[in-house]
Amino acid sequence: MSNILTGYLAREIFKTSAATVLVLYIILISNALGRELAEVAEGDVPLRALWMVMLSQSINIISMLLPLGIFFSIIFTLGRMYKDHEIVVMNACGIGLRDFYKPVAIVVLPLLLLSVYFSLVLNAQLQGRALAAIDEGASEHEFSLIEPGQFNRAGGGDGVFYMESLSKDRLELQEVILGREEAEGMTIELARSGRQKVDDKTGDLFLVLGPGQRIEGVAGRKDFKFLDYEQHGVLIRKKSKTASTHIHSIENNVAALWASSRMSDRVELQWRIAIPMVLVTLAIVAVPLSHISPRQGRFGKVGYALLVYFVYLNLLVTTRAQLEAGVVPMAINFWWVHLLFIAFAAVLLYRRNKGLLFRRAKASL
Repeated sequence: MSNILTGYLAREIFKTSAATVLVLYIILISNALGRELAEVAEGDVPLRALWMVMLSQSINIISMLLPLGIFFSIIFTLGRMYKDHEIVVMNACGIGLRDFYKPVAIVVLPLLLLSVYFSLVLNAQLQGRALAAIDEGASEHEFSLIEPGQFNRAGGGDGVFYMESLSKDRLELQEVILGREEAEGMTIELARSGRQKVDDKTGDLFLVLGPGQRIEGVAGRKDFKFLDYEQHGVLIRKKSKTASTHIHSIENNVAALWASSRMSDRVELQWRIAIPMVLVTLAIVAVPLSHISPRQGRFGKVGYALLVYFVYLNLLVTTRAQLEAGVVPMAINFWWVHLLFIAFAAVLLYRRNKGLLFRRAKASL
């Protein structure tokens, strides 16, 4: 295949894949933004962590869209050329299906390197930073919805909280009143100022008050206790053990996953390797699958392509679940799915080339 023809096919495939990925990315990132904004409104994600969360979501979406984009770009590009009889002319010049893998490889190889970097390195780094930003912003978010000058619910609803004013960074509080119901009775904290503080060792969130006064007692009795203090820490929220001590597999780097003996970490490592392999396998399948007969429409193989993609994706997801359950041996992992579709591409290539040979033989007679 000449360099001019190779460059022409590579440009067409690249432009179509870029347009496909861009359109799908805009749709998916819009949905992701809506979900994250809903979580921000509910208080599950701090506003300051939204940018990092969306960045990690973007890289994850792009890494998943690259295989889909290159697959459908080859289907669309070659399908159009079949419909416009361009490939018929190329076949008459001695260019066969196997020759189309050269321009496909020119487009796929850079995308493969990008997919490997996203899947194995960048995605995990950004996921870890996003979770760290959520943990870091959680303490500041604790008082972000509390309005100064009015009583608010505190302590999960079992107490009342009041402050006269709040600093711009929403960390410094002035003229604080904190009332809580406890087993021994009621406790009231009166303090001139307060500040949020996260314990470096435990990660628990405290409200450090002082100078102030602590009043303890039972309503209706006269034996109230009064305690003056310069500084006093009140526990606001304990850090969740599942969020602080358990490091999710998705934010572990490749070295940590490789050294880990946990099944979830081993499956996560194989999954990250499988994503770039999906890109290569779908590119191999797309070349023979894109063939369109003269009676078919320009998008005649889109339905078949969607079926192939969804079957491929479902097999991968099912295999992951079976691996985590210990049903499928780790030695097999996802490779059997890739090999199955590579064999499918080989069958399509054989049938297509066989048909061409038969037609040429009849023409020579």
